[in-house]
Amino acid sequence: MADGSGELPRSGYAKSEVTRQAILTAALSEFGLKGFGGATTRAIADAAGVALPAIAYHFGNKEGLYRACAQDIVAAYQASAISLMSGAAHLFQSGQPSPQQCRTLLSDTLKMVLRLFLDSKTGEAQADFAMRELRDRGPAFDILYDRLWQPGVEVVAQLICAIRNTHTVSQSDRADALMLISSLLAFGTGRDVSLRILGLEQGQSHTFDVLDTAIERAVAGL
Repeated sequence: MADGSGELPRSGYAKSEVTRQAILTAALSEFGLKGFGGATTRAIADAAGVALPAIAYHFGNKEGLYRACAQDIVAAYQASAISLMSGAAHLFQSGQPSPQQCRTLLSDTLKMVLRLFLDSKTGEAQADFAMRELRDRGPAFDILYDRLWQPGVEVVAQLICAIRNTHTVSQSDRADALMLISSLLAFGTGRDVSLRILGLEQGQSHTFDVLDTAIERAVAGL
């Protein structure tokens, strides 16, 4: 019986959120494989196991869903990076950090990104979506560039700058930051091939041991 409050029961909210997440998961995969123009809302609805009107209810239209996928990628990164970013802010606010402190923070940041790419559920789909969008400059380009790619590169460049004990981030620092971050895409869009070349399997602790050590070697060389 309705309580007169005009609010949905908790179970209604829960079901609505499950539906919304199912649509997002299906959309990330479809858009990542086919792009904004190639994917259809019908195929996304079928993959999510929902009726087509559910997409309009939750996201308005195809572009709204596409942009929501980009926002979901940004949110996943921010949720994973929040402790590292707060640590970095505290480190720089407390004075000039040592090169070794910055190397440790940079290694930890790159390892965090690696784990996002190697996530068995969404990592590859998110990487496919993001790289296609940054290449094609579709409806969500501004979201990914302004809130993920550019600030992410800048954080890494600032750490590289501090490792080199210079005071102003240079073009070389940003170029090296791009090279470091881009190298991790081998385990996003090219995950299966990269793991096969290395004789590694996804999800095994040994896989992370090998790749974490490679990250540490790369950072030590800065």
